Amino acid sequence: MKKTKLTIIYLEFLDHSSLSNLWQSYEEFEKDCVIEPCWAIGFLEKEDSVAYYISTMKSNTELGSGHVILKSTCTYVKKIPQKPVFKGIEHIKKKILIEDPLIM
Repeated sequence: MKKTKLTIIYLEFLDHSSLSNLWQSYEEFEKDCVIEPCWAIGFLEKEDSVAYYISTMKSNTELGSGHVILKSTCTYVKKIPQKPVFKGIEHIKKKILIEDPLIM
């Protein structure tokens, strides 16, 4: 597995969404208009002036559970730069260092 430096990001943000595409009374509209505080943590894939782009799973070739969170909705952001990861694990019984634990 390729050694990379990853940044973990923790975000608190106000979630927003589109409502139903059906006709609604004003009372139903008011009931559905809720801004929810949310939290997310994941790998910071990239960022630009508008948004954070994060994933919660990684492989050599793909990303899993990707999200785009608008910076304007964020109420708290904490970036945690990581040291190189996937640097190998020690096999418990044989006490040997395994660079790729999937290949023995």
